Amino acid sequence: MNASYFLYWGKASKDEKKSGAEYHLLPYHCLDVAAVGWWLLDEHDPLTRSLADFLNISPAQLRLLFTFFLMLHDLGKFASAFQNLADFPDSPLVNHQPRFGYDSHQARHDRLGYFFWLQASRGRHLSGTELGLKQTELTQVSPALDSLNAMFDVVFGHHGYPINRSNQPRAMKNYCHEEDISAACDFIRDCAALLQVEWPEQQMADKEWLARFRQVSWHLSGLAILSDWIGSDTNHFEYQTGGYTLEEYWPVAQDKARQALAATELNQPVSVQPFISVQSHFGFEPTPLQAWAESVPLAAGPQLFILEDVTGAGKTEAALALTHQLLQQGEADGFYFGLPTMATSNAMFSRVAGHYLQMLSVQDSRPSIVLAHGAREMNEQFQEALLPADKAGTPYAQGDDTASLYCNQWLADSRKKALLASVGVGTIDQALMAVLPRKHQPLRLIGLHRKVLIFDEVHAADAFMFELLDDLLQVHLRQGGSVILLTATLAQQQRERLCRIWQQAGGIAPLLLPEKADFPLATHISFEQGLKETPVASRKSVSRELNVAFVHSEQACAEKILNAHKSDQCVVWIRNSVDDAIRAYQMLAEQLGSDEALTLFHSRFTLKDRKAIENRVLAIFGKQGGQDVRQGQILIATQVFQESLDADADLMVSDLCPIDDLIQRAGRLHRHIRDTWGNRTDKTQDERSSPLLLVHAPEWQEQPNADWLLNHLPNTEYVYRSPGRLWLGMQILRKQGAIRMPGEARTLIEAVYDKTAFERMPPALQKKEDQYFGEMRGQAARAKSQLIEWNKGYNQTSAKAWHDDNIEISTRFSDRETVQVLVFRLDPYGRIQLWAEGEPYALQNSVVKLAKHRFADKLAALPGEFVADFEKLTQRYPQAKFLQPWLPELDPQFIYSRELGVFEMDKEVT
Repeated sequence: MNASYFLYWGKASKDEKKSGAEYHLLPYHCLDVAAVGWWLLDEHDPLTRSLADFLNISPAQLRLLFTFFLMLHDLGKFASAFQNLADFPDSPLVNHQPRFGYDSHQARHDRLGYFFWLQASRGRHLSGTELGLKQTELTQVSPALDSLNAMFDVVFGHHGYPINRSNQPRAMKNYCHEEDISAACDFIRDCAALLQVEWPEQQMADKEWLARFRQVSWHLSGLAILSDWIGSDTNHFEYQTGGYTLEEYWPVAQDKARQALAATELNQPVSVQPFISVQSHFGFEPTPLQAWAESVPLAAGPQLFILEDVTGAGKTEAALALTHQLLQQGEADGFYFGLPTMATSNAMFSRVAGHYLQMLSVQDSRPSIVLAHGAREMNEQFQEALLPADKAGTPYAQGDDTASLYCNQWLADSRKKALLASVGVGTIDQALMAVLPRKHQPLRLIGLHRKVLIFDEVHAADAFMFELLDDLLQVHLRQGGSVILLTATLAQQQRERLCRIWQQAGGIAPLLLPEKADFPLATHISFEQGLKETPVASRKSVSRELNVAFVHSEQACAEKILNAHKSDQCVVWIRNSVDDAIRAYQMLAEQLGSDEALTLFHSRFTLKDRKAIENRVLAIFGKQGGQDVRQGQILIATQVFQESLDADADLMVSDLCPIDDLIQRAGRLHRHIRDTWGNRTDKTQDERSSPLLLVHAPEWQEQPNADWLLNHLPNTEYVYRSPGRLWLGMQILRKQGAIRMPGEARTLIEAVYDKTAFERMPPALQKKEDQYFGEMRGQAARAKSQLIEWNKGYNQTSAKAWHDDNIEISTRFSDRETVQVLVFRLDPYGRIQLWAEGEPYALQNSVVKLAKHRFADKLAALPGEFVADFEKLTQRYPQAKFLQPWLPELDPQFIYSRELGVFEMDKEVT
């Protein structure tokens, strides 16, 4: 092997040194990574075929091109500055002295790689003929050079985001020796000779082809990142200090790469089990929506489904039935189920984990299923799913088998990799981050390739999130993916927008949707069949009528609740802000003379206490709660109650809120069929008195003034911003007198959100609606400013900024900056300890998220005598250094309690 190739890639750890190899040669590592890419871009893989077809080249040609450039992904490590990071005395490694030492901020090896390529292509160190190019000369005016640069962008960005090309080449040469350039050029020549690349020279010189390549560069960069991760795994690519030529090592690397990929399951073909029927797979007669899903004719290519039906109509099973058929038809290789919250994702993970093996299988193994959200490591069922294969058969719960939840640990150790699993369940945010310029974004995008995306409660997306969803739908369609959107309360304008997005992205002439009054409704859009809307029947068992009445003061609400308490009913009062919830709790506790029958549930608790409260709420108000635990219980909660819990109240009081949210809340009123005493029953009719929803709202005024809502419910206006929309909701509810689902669902929603809504608002509220509309436009503009410009390809100019993991890029709008606060308490000896000390995930369970300006900035600093203890804690929990420590016991202004959460001491909560 060329003597100049004696450069190291990695230094062995103590354990690795025991095997005899102190380091791994750089050229060997480059071939390791390229070999992984060689197998990932197998000629028969659907991704390879679709990318090659799009580029109008053969799959074999694309495979060779990609493999060649992957061999050069660490070209920058030929720089002497990098090589001098480690010293190996008595080794044959090349050692030159550059002007500057290695600087990972100014001249990291990925940027140095581009410098070497510039020197090779523009410095006349390398000719096109030496690469195997017959017609193309490497000059600054060569049309094909832009294509070559785009290919190098793909591999040099293997650390998760595009390289910064600025300060090239003047600054970079200070980190290199002249002989480094010669060695790098030799390596480029030898890799080209090794692979005998068949260059598409005619296409490379065409600007339209370059534009196409830039589109697929996002997928190829994801494969490059993945190849580098796997190719760097020393468990499969043990260190080699020499002994092979490149020609001899290449088949060795290919064999190791095949074994490494087999361990990750990434290249194992997934088989689809035959879809039979909803009855066969789920064990019950299909609902009307599910019957439609199992019989609707599917088209070829990307398809959009929007399923609108009431809660309990079986939308989840309908979506899984559609997904199963798309898999069977060869239109997808897996699916990702995105939900609005971590709690709903946890619940859905349990449901999907028990079913997905009826859909997919892998020879001698099981397809991976992954839970993807920020606190998934704390989900016990997901941890059971990480058991190694030989332990996967151990039962962890009555009637369940962990083998049915098996997933590969390599896939599960990072949320970034989670989307690569065959089946994923998590928050919608994990999918939306695929369209934001964040580290490893291409890996997320490729993880969604040929997956069915299922998003639940899509109506809940705000203006900010809708812009991200818009972009994701377009990108997903262009890469051949299908999407299923589930909702119970989608406004007509939202539905029109979603359909228009899909039609425009797919080149389908947008159709003006008729003003559909039908509900439930199934919408299906495809290239072959266009747009089809199918009204769906509704089951009698999910048809509901909830009487609505209004109360106009907190004391009136309290009186209604206390009367229900005396009648042994269980009651929920949903408030629109945490402060209002705390005040209501304190008021009821005072009037009851005790807080024994009271529970407060909101977001300003540590995770430990919030989980304990959630478990208490489910035990009392959940499906299994009976007469003995429900009688006389009162829950004061915020929106967290409506977002995630399968709970059920005898009486519900709700602050006035948007009509779709109110319908969502009302879904927890008489949710389960019970007898007169509140016990679950198998009967078809609920035996309790007719359900009543009490709405706490200002006195009705036909022509209210601008402060109609603000004077009565100031926090409500702060949260929801549009008093005009709330007034319209109150107006239609007064007219209808009840929430009747599904018959009047469309009537209720459109009364608030149709195109004439603004004109029907009182003049005094229209000005605030204009302000609100401006805020929504501002949210949308802010989201658009963060989006990637896909047509520019995978390079630094495709976004205003590419962010590292420590920079928070939200997928949801918030005008309040929040801080993660780490709560401490004193032990019996006066020492600080975590709030959840001694429990699993003690650090995570001791954190509460607080508004920065209102709370976090005003919390008392940790007293000096405890600073050293906190620093010791950060050694045990390195992530603690990014959290704000707080000891409530010694804070004179703010208090934390298990019953109330965080609040300001000696002040009325407002």
